[in-house]
Amino acid sequence: MTDLQRKMADKLGLSTEDFQPKKATKVDELEAQVLYTALMTDTLIEESDDNV
Repeated sequence: MTDLQRKMADKLGLSTEDFQPKKATKVDELEAQVLYTALMTDTLIEESDDNV
């Protein structure tokens, strides 16, 4: 990150951590697996408004 980029980020209230890729959690991996399985088996997963 250049000095200009760092100054701009500071002015916006951002840190260098905001520009790092996020790590996937185990829950994210499990949710992806469930959605992939549902897609491959043509199973419809309905989400009600209170679960979203």
